[in-house]
Amino acid sequence: MRVVPVIALAIAAAGAGVGAPGVVAADTPVPITHRDWTLDLYRGAALGSVRIVGMGGVQLAIAEGSAGTLGNPASPAVRKATSTGWWDWDFHLDAMEAVYASDFDNNGLVDDGRTSRTGTAGLAGMYYGWGTALVVSTQRERLADAMGGELSAIATVGKFAVANTFGDETWTVGAAVRVGTLSLTQLQPLFSITGTGLEAGALYRPHRDDLRVGATVALPVTGRTVDVAACDPLDCEGHILPARVAVPWELAAGVAWRFGPTRWNQFVGGKFRDERSLLVAADLRVIGTVGDGMGLEAFGRDQWQRSGRHVSIGANLGAEWEALPGRLRLRGGTYWEPGRISQVSGRPHLTAGVEVGFFTFRFWWNKKYRLRIGITGDFAPRFGNAGLSFGFWG
Repeated sequence: MRVVPVIALAIAAAGAGVGAPGVVAADTPVPITHRDWTLDLYRGAALGSVRIVGMGGVQLAIAEGSAGTLGNPASPAVRKATSTGWWDWDFHLDAMEAVYASDFDNNGLVDDGRTSRTGTAGLAGMYYGWGTALVVSTQRERLADAMGGELSAIATVGKFAVANTFGDETWTVGAAVRVGTLSLTQLQPLFSITGTGLEAGALYRPHRDDLRVGATVALPVTGRTVDVAACDPLDCEGHILPARVAVPWELAAGVAWRFGPTRWNQFVGGKFRDERSLLVAADLRVIGTVGDGMGLEAFGRDQWQRSGRHVSIGANLGAEWEALPGRLRLRGGTYWEPGRISQVSGRPHLTAGVEVGFFTFRFWWNKKYRLRIGITGDFAPRFGNAGLSFGFWG
């Protein structure tokens, strides 16, 4: 059992070291001539809470409460170690903005004026062994178009998850429905499209041990009904609109190990688990294909660029150190962003983050809460992302 952290490091290092990012050599985009194709909406950059991003995108085995639902539907029923009552709740609120990101989607089309803003918020409630959560994430990107102007793409994803814990807290399973909407505007709305998909997740936490293992499966999401604005879809403000959008299927697994004075997987009571500790985690992902997929940014320039032709692999590795118990956490990580665009390799990322706890207060009977604020950064060739978070210390 004690060799698991070494295995985790090896898995993530293998993924992060696959092919150093050399000169980008994307397929030469060609003009769009018809609508019979699918817009591939997969995003390889780590998105989510500042904890997730700061730890290199790892989230499957360390998922807890509201923010953890973004990556693992089992998360709503996973309580903090100090949550010993018959009910509890959790929330998160995070925002990130691209900084010096000339190629946010790793597609080889450099745009120094490219911007991207993301945000996520969620609320979770726990009742005995059950948990439920509603989380929403948005991403707004500015895209250059063929005429030198710009398009605004807004993607919104809502997820509703229900989970249950059983077997002396050893096993937690959950399922979620996610609904996503993409809208594109250029001075006025061009089109919007909505799709729905299912996810399932599980978390293994052997009682009074330091190991956690998580796994998820996400079915593909395909939107086939394009809600076109008052324009011809073959010539909508100069653009030929896609017939479909898709988010590919994904299989993922992760492991985590915590080093500390008390065992990780147990309820410790008290108000807070303030102790110096080190958490190490790793994830491995397999992302499916989009057979007739094309890239989003090339579409903004009225060109085809093949995306999602092959199954791709991503790997994440991260660590979190509670340096000052109850007051300061430091995070760091790395991950391999899979290449989705034909002839553009994946790229490695380095991440870092800081979280500070402050202002402890009482709410509902004798329950104590501590607020926290965190910042994070994610950097790679032609990419930079920074974030700010506010929520409960846990």
